[in-house]
Amino acid sequence: MLEGDKSPLNHPRKVLWSWLISYLKPMKLKFLLYFLFLLIGTIITALSPIFSANIIDRGIVLRDFYYINIMSSLYLSLIIIMAITSYIAQYGMGKISQKVTLQIRNDLFYKLQDMSLGYFDQRSSGEIISIMTNDVTLLNQLVGGQFVQILTSAVSIGLTVVFMFLLNPFLALISLVIFPFFFTITHFFKKVAIRLFKQSRKTIGKVTSSIQENIEGAKVVQAYGQEKRASTEFDQANTANYNIMVKIRKYMATIFPLITLVTTILTACILLAGGFVSLGNVSIFGFTVTVGVLSAFITILGQFFRPFMSIMQIQQIIESSMAASDRIYTLLEEEVEIPDSVNPEIFNQINGAIEFNNISFGYSFNNNNGNKKATKEKSLFKHTKLNNALPPETILKMVKVLERSLQSKTGFQQSTGMGGGGNGLMGGDMKQSSPQSILQMLANISLPPEIMDVIPKIVKDAIDEQKVLIQHKKSKGFVLKDLYLNVSPGTTLAIVGETGAGKTTLIKLIAHFYDISEGEILIDGIDIGKVRKKDLRDKIGIVPQDAFLFTGTIRENLLYAYDNYTPELEEKMIQVSKFLGLHNFIDTLHKKYDTKLKENGSNISIGQRQLIAFARALITDPKILVLDEATSSVDPYTETLIQDALNKARKGRTTIIIAHRLSTIKNADLIIVLNADEKGIIEQGDHESLLALNGKYKRLLEMQRRDIEISD
Repeated sequence: MLEGDKSPLNHPRKVLWSWLISYLKPMKLKFLLYFLFLLIGTIITALSPIFSANIIDRGIVLRDFYYINIMSSLYLSLIIIMAITSYIAQYGMGKISQKVTLQIRNDLFYKLQDMSLGYFDQRSSGEIISIMTNDVTLLNQLVGGQFVQILTSAVSIGLTVVFMFLLNPFLALISLVIFPFFFTITHFFKKVAIRLFKQSRKTIGKVTSSIQENIEGAKVVQAYGQEKRASTEFDQANTANYNIMVKIRKYMATIFPLITLVTTILTACILLAGGFVSLGNVSIFGFTVTVGVLSAFITILGQFFRPFMSIMQIQQIIESSMAASDRIYTLLEEEVEIPDSVNPEIFNQINGAIEFNNISFGYSFNNNNGNKKATKEKSLFKHTKLNNALPPETILKMVKVLERSLQSKTGFQQSTGMGGGGNGLMGGDMKQSSPQSILQMLANISLPPEIMDVIPKIVKDAIDEQKVLIQHKKSKGFVLKDLYLNVSPGTTLAIVGETGAGKTTLIKLIAHFYDISEGEILIDGIDIGKVRKKDLRDKIGIVPQDAFLFTGTIRENLLYAYDNYTPELEEKMIQVSKFLGLHNFIDTLHKKYDTKLKENGSNISIGQRQLIAFARALITDPKILVLDEATSSVDPYTETLIQDALNKARKGRTTIIIAHRLSTIKNADLIIVLNADEKGIIEQGDHESLLALNGKYKRLLEMQRRDIEISD
């Protein structure tokens, strides 16, 4: 991998080298020992031509068989020593490099565990994964071989030059005369290589991006019949990469034969000059040219150019490694946004009283990578832009589906982009499309005047409102401003509001996933900023809208919060599973609770995944239970199970529910209505009192009755 991009680094090279060497310090004695072994091998290799010259001149030419035996035996012994030391050095250096890789990856992973969700919001997962894999691998190559190879190559070149002059200064000078020409050629092609490999990184990146985008958006592409256009776009990216790779092959096919030509010309010059001197029996600088010396010089020339070429190539790898070091060091030096308090408050037993005392909070979008959710949405909607030839008839079909949904009581699925069962728009059937996903798409594309003229007013209004919400979501200001709320222990709090109002944000702040900008959040009168994050989150059980399950058994997922499994814990797991109606399903499986789940539980249904997530939260017996649209994407049967279990589970604990369905929120002790424009609470009370206000809450319920379900 030749990468010579000398783009500016965030840290001085001296700092990066010092940081990298710090990982070698605990192993410095071993490192020096293995390096010494490598030097022994390098010295023996450099001595080889000297041995051959002496054997030829003093043994073969003079027919001294005793001398030949002695020198050959000595040379064989040195070769055996070189083989042993090289094995020890290569194995030892490899072990050291792997140890450094292990430690750096551990440090990176531990660092990421300390970072807040805000850090991950502002960086793509691909960027972080690339740092932990590709960048660390580059450092492994540097520490494990390239850095040491530079040192040994430099020693090899130095010894070779010394031995050349020791053998014959005249031939040594002839060899060095051609060196500037050789250096000029390699330097020129090095610059060409840097440019070509930089271009290749860009083109292969576009190919990878195109593949990833079309895999993630395959359902959208097929739903709108855009396979041909997607293929054309990929072909363009792939062809561009092909063209640059052909140029690289042309470069490779030129540089190495040219270097071979230069070395061959030099060899011919040495043979010619040496032959004349030898045949004329002329002494130059007090040295004659013998057959052995001439033979040794031919061997030395190969030894001279090989390490020099290695250094030229390794230099590019060092540049890449420095860039990788810079990215790794930058991550490791990131400030922990939410550090634990030095003297944390005791947080053992709590009642569950929550107070938001004039809090303000806003997401940061200053990072160049942007919000990864926004990046994903941009990728998803790329193939639906009208300016890229989305057929007008498709737009009109979308409008009709949306109009029927707005006018009827049969249709808006939760805005996950797929609807309840993953069919509809994403599956290619317009009649089964999720109206909410259609609304989002229409708000994200440019509609021409001729289509806008025929769109019904009810659809136009919905699109305009959705565009306002999208714009608000992109805002860099506060999501919540000067919010005050007091929740008594054991209260069931329901949070409602339109998209972007801050419902999910509010519950994330309770768990201290983000640091508030102003104010304070108190639980039982204790500022959560003064509590260890683990102690705080041990008291909170969260059931998210999109339940994430780990690859492993059902038992491992249910007991994820625990390191050790006890018989009492197993019994509690089964009791909670029965309580939720989950046990009957698990009992039908061949391996019961030891059934393996695939990535994110892809081998079970959405409803079953949600039940497992709910059970996982309840097993910890939290004093504060949070459900974020936990029933929005499940079937009616699973929703009933969760609703019945929730009615029982909320007794004796503070429960916070984000929901859009009347059946979930009407029995709450306290309902608050959040508003995106006001950045806070605009109404609060129980169900009946809020209806009597004839305000936003009532309008939201009416929208729900029209099946426009509002989600965060």
